[in-house]
Amino acid sequence: MTPLLRHADLYHTGIVVDDVDAAKAEYSDLMGVTWGPEGEVDVSVWLPDGMRMMSFKYAYTAEGPHRLELVRPTAGTLWTVTGPGHAHHIGYWCDDVPAMSAAMSARGIPLAAKVGVESADEDASIVLHRTASGLYVELVSSAARIMMFGENG
Repeated sequence: MTPLLRHADLYHTGIVVDDVDAAKAEYSDLMGVTWGPEGEVDVSVWLPDGMRMMSFKYAYTAEGPHRLELVRPTAGTLWTVTGPGHAHHIGYWCDDVPAMSAAMSARGIPLAAKVGVESADEDASIVLHRTASGLYVELVSSAARIMMFGENG
C-alpha cells in the first residue's frame, strides 16, 4: 500500500501535559532545547459530538526542523493527558488538507477534529485523525509554516 504521508513533512510531536513549565524545564535539561513564547488562541472546533469554542495554550521548541509541542489539556476533548510516556499527536505539513483528510478517512483513519471552522461542512486548514493505536495525526496547511516559524520554519 502506498503511504499517504511523507516522513519529510513530519514537523512536530505534540505532548499534552498538565504542567507546561515543568515539562519545558525537563525537556530543556534532557535535550538542551529552548522554547518559543507560549501561544494562546481561542478557536471554534468541530468534534464528532458537535461544534465547540476552545482555548488552546501551547509552546513549541525553538529548534527544528522537528519540534516538540507542549499543549495544555482541555477537559472533555481529545486534548487530554494520555498518560506517562505517550505522545498525543504527530504533526505534518500538508499542501491540500481537505484532500489528504479525505484520503485518510477512506483508509479507515477517522476524522477526530477540524480546527478553525464554523461548521462541520467547512474545510479546515488543521485537522486531526485518530489512528487505530490511539495516536492522532495532525495535518496542518503548509501555508502556515512561515507564519508559525518564520522564513526558516
